Amino acid sequence: MKKLIPLGLLLVLVLYAGAMQAQRQRYYPFFQQEWFFGNLPSARTEAMGRADVAVGGTLSSMYYNPAGIGEIEQWEATFSTSAPYYALTESDYYFAGYARRINEKLVAAISLNQFAVGPTTFEVDIEGANFPVDKPTVNNLAITAAYEPIDQLQIGINANLFSWKLFDGVAASISPIIDVGALYTLPLSNGSHLRFGAAVVNASYSTITFSSPINTESTSPFPVVARAGVSYQKDTEINIPGAGAQPLTLLVTTEIQDLFNNEYRNAFRLGGELVFARVLALRLGYFTITENDFGFSANLSRVNDFTYGFGAIIPVNEISQGKLPLTLHIDYMSLENPPVNSFVPRSQNKRAFSFRVVAPLSAK
Repeated sequence: MKKLIPLGLLLVLVLYAGAMQAQRQRYYPFFQQEWFFGNLPSARTEAMGRADVAVGGTLSSMYYNPAGIGEIEQWEATFSTSAPYYALTESDYYFAGYARRINEKLVAAISLNQFAVGPTTFEVDIEGANFPVDKPTVNNLAITAAYEPIDQLQIGINANLFSWKLFDGVAASISPIIDVGALYTLPLSNGSHLRFGAAVVNASYSTITFSSPINTESTSPFPVVARAGVSYQKDTEINIPGAGAQPLTLLVTTEIQDLFNNEYRNAFRLGGELVFARVLALRLGYFTITENDFGFSANLSRVNDFTYGFGAIIPVNEISQGKLPLTLHIDYMSLENPPVNSFVPRSQNKRAFSFRVVAPLSAK
């Protein structure tokens, strides 16, 4: 019975999603296409098809499920950069953050993510006049907390301060956004475990208001994104000739995505990871997601693609003979963009690089 209680709490978010379906409406994509659905700054997660809601254990987990940072053992410092997809070739995400365990029940983090575009040749038509958009920039400052109210259950929240600078000479637009999530770990008898995760990005149903160079204003709603999934992890050993028994970690994860205020962007994702001898990680993923084809037959109404990447884990603790009890994680992913049109060639600007310093030792 006790195990059913946290599982029931996880389902609350999913049931909340179903209750809100009647309030679906289209929103104008604008920059949200890149910020909420572009190549977010986690090379590991991107390589696994972006299936991360039920994984956790890293600071970048906050983008998929804020409860995931509750699996951080002591502290973590992270820097990551990635290029978004599609036509924005002159653009990058930059992410930096720090997470620390406060006590046995609470982990807190602070992070800053910047989405910088340009210089561009974009123009915006406002009341019949075109205004140039030279270097639009988004900054998101987030404070994240994950708390363990009962054994093996993490409850998390992101408090985001979202800032969007569109026009030169016009003040940045600012909006708070709240994300919530839950993550439950179910240990199994063979030393493996299952994790169940659910999260809602923009559970606050926040909007943002823009000012123009001619002092007009327009308001755009943010997408409300629900995710739910499950992961399986098993630690075992493999015999390697000349090296003997070496640890091997297998992770398989899957999730579904639905938008409360849009009929598109429904997704299914599947990801996997093998970590050999705690030094080399190989990753593979797959996703399928519905898109708005805007009534053009050349545009795809569903996008499918495979993803892959790798990571290197440097045991600084062993190299320094215990003087620096740290582990360095270096993750990389470089892929073609997923196809969204039947005749436009795929570009090569989908990439991500992540650098993490973790203490104490961890294979996550």
